[in-house]
Amino acid sequence: MHSNVLSLISLILYLGVVLLPLGLSLALNLPQRPWPDQLSSHFAMIGFNLILLEFLTTGRLKLLSRLLGIDWALQVHQLLARLAALLLLIHPFLYTLPNKPSGLYVSSDAQFLGINLASSLTGMLALITLIILIGLALTRQNSGLRYETWRASHAIMALLVVVLGFHHTTHAGRFSQEPWILIYWQIALALALLSIAWVYLIQPLIQAQQAYQVVSIREVAARIWELVIERPSSTKSSTPSLKYQAGQFVWLKIGHPRPLYENPFSIASCPDENSTQLKFLIKEVGDFTHQVSQLNKDDRIFVDGAYGNFGQKIYAPETQELVLIAGGVGIAPVLSLIKSLTKSSDPTLLKKKIVLIYGNRAPEQIIDLAKMVNLQAFEQLTQINVISEPNQAWQGEVGVLDAATLNRILKSTGIEVTKAQYFVCGPAVMIDAVENTLDEMGVQLNQIDSEKFQYDLTQKNPRNRRSIVTWLMASATLIGLATYWAMR
Repeated sequence: MHSNVLSLISLILYLGVVLLPLGLSLALNLPQRPWPDQLSSHFAMIGFNLILLEFLTTGRLKLLSRLLGIDWALQVHQLLARLAALLLLIHPFLYTLPNKPSGLYVSSDAQFLGINLASSLTGMLALITLIILIGLALTRQNSGLRYETWRASHAIMALLVVVLGFHHTTHAGRFSQEPWILIYWQIALALALLSIAWVYLIQPLIQAQQAYQVVSIREVAARIWELVIERPSSTKSSTPSLKYQAGQFVWLKIGHPRPLYENPFSIASCPDENSTQLKFLIKEVGDFTHQVSQLNKDDRIFVDGAYGNFGQKIYAPETQELVLIAGGVGIAPVLSLIKSLTKSSDPTLLKKKIVLIYGNRAPEQIIDLAKMVNLQAFEQLTQINVISEPNQAWQGEVGVLDAATLNRILKSTGIEVTKAQYFVCGPAVMIDAVENTLDEMGVQLNQIDSEKFQYDLTQKNPRNRRSIVTWLMASATLIGLATYWAMR
């Protein structure tokens, strides 16, 4: 199925689940309250359900990330959290009915609000915590906060939001007194709590029993390390090898399976029935990656994965011209895809016209790919290295991957720019720049396959525009349906 169609169908199904408690409330056929009060209840149910479903779009569901990609999951996670906060912030200001008289039991069909001091406090605390949580997430890149500190605070605050929100919903919500709606909230809360327990408790315990060990660590270019790991021979027979597809990534932990101290890295090897080794290309740029350079043979590594679906269009028979654009260690998943083509049983894959554009800051950062994969197996593969800060000895392409550079390279290789399929991997800033450039050259967004671990939705680029338009349409749909059902 076309990825865009699958993404659209998945979003529609997701919005259907978001509306599920609202649908259950309408099926009760309770006496109508004034429409602002009805709308307030609808906004509250949609908002809280969005929060509970956020736990399923953190990017840690392997099946979801493999089918739809990590970008789909994380952008749904980030954008719909904003909508949830907006709806929850608005809903208390819409009430017109008086609160219940002291000591009076309020049934779901009463013309009073069932709010008391405890449910008011839990509601306010949940909303304040949610706003702080979203604010920290939006400012994390510029805050100077350590990733591990931010992640721990994010998890703790998310847990507080759902627990406090559940108390408020089930004690102040009009419809939550009804059995089926209460059961729904209980199941949704249980799944949210289970997802936290899975990531922070259960998975680390499983990983502790399935450790990998370092086979080798070597510097293959300036401050770029090739890490090779595999299961110890004593556990190979009892522990299955990691199942992954070329282009995917995993989370790596060094020395201990603690949940906070992990980073995502793309796999540079490809699935091979003759080898259980996993290979990575890691650039030494921070504390965690410095630890990688200090590893020794047989040191323990813990792996969570695999995730993502980058590059799967490369095997499509209708895709005959491929342009692979990699920046720095973004070459890792590209290398994985190239290796998978050489090992495929389909000989037509080696006949495709492939242009590999490999960008780096300095010549000494270029990895010799010919030592890692048999490039001669391809009938029409051209590799072009681009350096932004060349030395005097450099004779190749110079500059950044802007429109002029890409136009010049693609024209020299005879690629039909508007018909080729593009695969882009590297730093988020580089991916945004390349996608903007390809857009200016007339390339459609569905011809560009990329995957990022960081998202800045303030950047003006085609993918962000599509994401924001989709978010606005989804938000308008939810708000429109909630309003329609409140006023009918």
